[in-house]
Amino acid sequence: MDQLWSALSLQIPKIINGALITIVAALIGMALAMIFAIPAGLGRLSRQPAIRGACTFYVEVVRGTPLLLQLFIWYFGVSIVLLTLFNFNADIALYNLLTALNSNNLYNQLPPNIGPAIFFGVIGIAFNYGAYLAEIIRAGVLAVDQGQTEASLTLGLSRFQTMRHIVLPQALRIMIPPITNNFITLVQDTAFLQVLAVPELSLATQGIAQETNSNLIRWEFFVVELAIYFIICYSLALVSQRIERRNASGIRPRRGALAALAFARRPR
Repeated sequence: MDQLWSALSLQIPKIINGALITIVAALIGMALAMIFAIPAGLGRLSRQPAIRGACTFYVEVVRGTPLLLQLFIWYFGVSIVLLTLFNFNADIALYNLLTALNSNNLYNQLPPNIGPAIFFGVIGIAFNYGAYLAEIIRAGVLAVDQGQTEASLTLGLSRFQTMRHIVLPQALRIMIPPITNNFITLVQDTAFLQVLAVPELSLATQGIAQETNSNLIRWEFFVVELAIYFIICYSLALVSQRIERRNASGIRPRRGALAALAFARRPR
């Protein structure tokens, strides 16, 4: 037991750094995925054939190709095109971004020349999940009764106001569970970044495990990795359940109001 603990304690800093990279990549990927998903999901409902066709093409192509292949295309294809045509260097862009956020210490802890892999890897994951979330958004909007849209338009609201104030708040209650499931899967799929040599949790743990010849110690590191992934994903599930309960309580009449209503209607 002492041998297991001593081996783990020596490698805890590397595991923590890998977990931090996983968490940061997942959070940024979630935000970017929603940026891709909202216009794509609403665009698929557009009356303009060009907009609807472009959004449908994006969704179907991304969902019909493997995530691993898309990561290679972003890292080995898009990065070269941007560098050749627009002289865009992802390493410099990432450094400037972290400089603006006063987070250069995080950048200095990364291996050299790993900036482009993180930059395009996170964008690739977000671009992939944006297509799946777009379908969730489209389905959530379609689940809202069409009569409410027609009523709001009759009252003089624009389509943008109707979508913002009438449709989306109701559709959000429907979309929260599947969106959370996709976010949990996104956290797990950050492990694919290891093919681009990004030192996230999975790659960091594998590198540590390969340094020992003891199968018991090796499996100890894998169990720790499993526990960290579980804590992150289960935390997301708890947050989702809390949001669902809050939304559900918002549409249920309170007992106090029901009691007051019953008293008011009680014959005297």
